Amino acid sequence: MLDYYNKRLEEYEAIYAKPERQTDLQKLLARLQADIKNCTVLELACGTGWWTEKLASHASSWTATDADSAALEIVKQKTIQGLSTAQLLNAFQPQVNELVDCVFAAHWYSHLKLNEQQAFFEAVHTCLKPGGCLIMLDNKYVSGSSTSISRTDTIGNTYQRRPLKDGSTYDVLKNFPTQEQLHQSGTAFAFAVQADTDLKLELHHYWYAVMRTSSPPPPLVVLNDTV
Repeated sequence: MLDYYNKRLEEYEAIYAKPERQTDLQKLLARLQADIKNCTVLELACGTGWWTEKLASHASSWTATDADSAALEIVKQKTIQGLSTAQLLNAFQPQVNELVDCVFAAHWYSHLKLNEQQAFFEAVHTCLKPGGCLIMLDNKYVSGSSTSISRTDTIGNTYQRRPLKDGSTYDVLKNFPTQEQLHQSGTAFAFAVQADTDLKLELHHYWYAVMRTSSPPPPLVVLNDTV
């Protein structure tokens, strides 16, 4: 996964230029700018900083993180207004020195295997102030716009075969949760969940979810991997 995104850095933001996605992106940006206003934000898997550049100035502080140092160098070169710092961080299990109001992750949840979700949600809990929130957005599967699913593994994770401009191809984990699955996953790990229909965004190509901490994280449990 890291190798794929490292090689994709020069073409990373092309996906945001698709004409059919512009209305959704405008709605998402307007909603996000309101939802993170005056918050301290930890952004996970920021990539080249497309979202960072458009949101950081609306927060009281913004920390952009990624596991790829080359991606972070691109973020730093953009001189983004409102960006407090950009640093290396493992988005699978994020950790912070100071608790934040909001953890933000765009196009990250789909790259979590079903049996990795619990560890992720528990780690996010340790980053948030009481009453803080996890805000996530990601792609819905839309025929004709999304890359086709190439295979499904034994526990239900789906993968796409993605080509790059250099001719290489990669099998990339890409899960497409339903709203019901988002609610089930979030509430199982002590978050109160609002998804895009709850927020009246009426998105076609993306889902958007606000998961607010509702209690301390529960003890370890084993969930059905197909949920």
